[in-house]
Amino acid sequence: MLEILASAASEAAPAAPKGITMAAEDWVILGAYILASLFFAVMAIRRGVRRREEAPALPMSAEDAALDVPDREVPPTAELSSSLPPAAPPPLPPGVADGTYIAPPPESVALPEDSQGIFRYFRVKTAIYRKIDLLFIGLVVLIFAGLTTGGAGGQEVPVSEKFKPEVLVVSIFFQVMLMGMACAFVVTRIHQAEWLGLRWRRWWLSIPIALCSVFCMWCFMGFLAVSGWNSFLEELFHIESMQESVKLLKEAKDPMVIVLMSVAAVVVAPVAEEVVFRGYLYPAAKHFCGPVPAIIFSSLVFSAAHANVVALLPLFILATLLCLAYEFTGSIWANISIHFLFNAATVTLQLLVRYGIIPNS
Repeated sequence: MLEILASAASEAAPAAPKGITMAAEDWVILGAYILASLFFAVMAIRRGVRRREEAPALPMSAEDAALDVPDREVPPTAELSSSLPPAAPPPLPPGVADGTYIAPPPESVALPEDSQGIFRYFRVKTAIYRKIDLLFIGLVVLIFAGLTTGGAGGQEVPVSEKFKPEVLVVSIFFQVMLMGMACAFVVTRIHQAEWLGLRWRRWWLSIPIALCSVFCMWCFMGFLAVSGWNSFLEELFHIESMQESVKLLKEAKDPMVIVLMSVAAVVVAPVAEEVVFRGYLYPAAKHFCGPVPAIIFSSLVFSAAHANVVALLPLFILATLLCLAYEFTGSIWANISIHFLFNAATVTLQLLVRYGIIPNS
């Protein structure tokens, strides 16, 4: 669950410096945010230039628009009868008659590649987003960057002592609040059900989609573990590959902590994170820089928000799958199902290990 709001913002206050190894890990996370931001800025500028090149001509006056009638060649064999009435001129563009003709803004111009290849099947619409959304995109990135790197270099504290019930309650409240902010930011532009595709008639497809996606993710994570990628990062940064949220489920002694952590991971995170990252951040970024750059940008921010270097790559792949699921279905229900099953499987496995039902490998 976003690493329990990045370890409760590193205990809310900076502690004594721990060393270079911890700082190196934090720099990697901060670098991911910087890389994502720069990538988004470059691709948005590039797409904006292309849109202006593809945009129609500047608005013309009513008189100019009335005179802007394309020439038509008359076939040489055609004989015009003087007895016939003159042909009616072609219809003028809307708004010419009353002088209100306005060319569409460059940001609404669709590029040719947006409807070619695999992009023909993408269903996430971006027409509701405006330049003001750049501010909220930046705000989301700054919030998570501040949470995950604000307490860099703090003294390590056992997770069982760091995450008290009140900390988890605050974490849950913050995620719900951020989700509410994203919804409020677009509520005046579009109905929430239409925005998130909540009326998806084929909702039952979310079950096989979730099963296949989680199976693929577990295979990929197993490959990373077997290939030595996780061990390499652990030795390089002197860290553990296990996320703190998973570690908390194994080491927490307070039953209330286990209950709150399970609810946060299985219920709150799938809904709140999907609304924020796939419901808002991805389509808003897509409006400015296109589908592929938006997938890369939002997935990189999502993976960095979990504040775990070893989990960066698998979470990036998971976020990419979630973006594609959203595009092909047009509904956030598919994303919530994948996220729910992924987190529920992890929580269930850790609880089974904790209580000795299955051996700890």
